[in-house]
Amino acid sequence: MTIIHGGNRELIAQQVGVDPASLIDFSANINPLGLSPKLKRVIADAIDEVIYYPNPQYPELRDAIGTHFNVSREDVFVGNGAVQMIFDTATALQSKHALVLAPTFGEYERSLTRAGARVSHFNLTPENVFQVSVTQLITTLEADKSIDLVCLCNPNNPSGQVIMPEAVQQLADYCMGHNVWLILDEAFMDLADHDALSAVSQLTASDPVIILRSATKFFAIPGLRLGFAITKNEQLKQRLIATQEPWSVNTMAAKFGAHMYDDAVYINQTYAWLTTERPRLFDALKTIPYLTVFPSVTNYYLLRSTMPNLREKLWQVGIMIRDCSDYAGLGNDYYRVAVRTHSENEQLIAALRSVE
Repeated sequence: MTIIHGGNRELIAQQVGVDPASLIDFSANINPLGLSPKLKRVIADAIDEVIYYPNPQYPELRDAIGTHFNVSREDVFVGNGAVQMIFDTATALQSKHALVLAPTFGEYERSLTRAGARVSHFNLTPENVFQVSVTQLITTLEADKSIDLVCLCNPNNPSGQVIMPEAVQQLADYCMGHNVWLILDEAFMDLADHDALSAVSQLTASDPVIILRSATKFFAIPGLRLGFAITKNEQLKQRLIATQEPWSVNTMAAKFGAHMYDDAVYINQTYAWLTTERPRLFDALKTIPYLTVFPSVTNYYLLRSTMPNLREKLWQVGIMIRDCSDYAGLGNDYYRVAVRTHSENEQLIAALRSVE
């Protein structure tokens, strides 16, 4: 399967014939505040240490993540971005028949297929704003006992819909009683309601659950690569230990992660921006006649357009948006846009109006 990710400014700039720096990138859901000045110094201070191998146990990094989420260091696994954690988990669990959402992030299906699983889809509908019904999900599992793994993106990408903690617990309880693994990818959870909807606090040692997280989006470090996973399940921990590669996080990313949750100023600034700009952009997008805008709890919106070739038309005015036609269950009339700064969001709305 071919997956085309957002954020490839160089490729688009080459196609359009412009400087990549002139494009405003709404195709990648990255914090527009950019790199924290405090954490930039952390990276700079770590440069002299690149002549040494990192400690493969990453005690400082795992302690910092564990402290933030109130879990043990032994519950934390770290890697070169959340995508590595997805592939490591798929390899560790060795599912025979996995269930994933449609639409959702394509790397789940790719990683599970590569690990030998047959993958089925739990289809979401625009009529239900792509919301996941856990009741219907459990009914699907009841109907096909061969499914031994469920992978959910929460909030889902690209729809921005969230499964509430009590519903996640209902699903986890079902999985525990029926020998089904549950992967929860919370890559965008820290950008939803001050991270209040995470399932991490609900985890117990008996839960067959692993939660994947990303530092990329919130801290604007897609080029640094840092992801992590949290589980309290001892069997799964042993499988991950057997699967993981040594030195999976570079020195600078490890130092960054060890200090990222200490940067209260940046974290508060991010929530101040998001609390204001997310609803403001939603309201503005709803004024564009040819768009259907789906509600979202996080820093992006899924759009359906009656305007053909909308992405290519926006390239001509310096705007990049995410074409969602490569998502299972979506056609070439679906797009995703990130929430960016107020001025950039205004430029997006002006551009959308200019191509009417």
